[in-house]
Amino acid sequence: MKTIYIKDFSRFPGPRYKNLGEFSGEEFRDDILIPEIEKNNGDIEVNLDGVFGYGSSFLEETFGGLARHGVDKNLILKLRDNITSNDESIKQEVISYINDSL
Repeated sequence: MKTIYIKDFSRFPGPRYKNLGEFSGEEFRDDILIPEIEKNNGDIEVNLDGVFGYGSSFLEETFGGLARHGVDKNLILKLRDNITSNDESIKQEVISYINDSL
């Protein structure tokens, strides 16, 4: 299983949309996350550790936006089970955005 570290994208995740600034949730989702989900049939882990904080808009656009952008529900469910973080509250926030989008 491939692990994607958001810290490799940026240690300072940005806003929701690309037009609002660098390192947006939209950019991470479209340029990194969706291609990796499709390439690996959903068998990926996303590690949330190692960044200097998240805005809720970044997380919601990244993870809640998967369903809105046509990613297969079964692949999203696989991903949901493979979100990792040392901070349980961030992990649960991401899972809630995924659940709300399905």
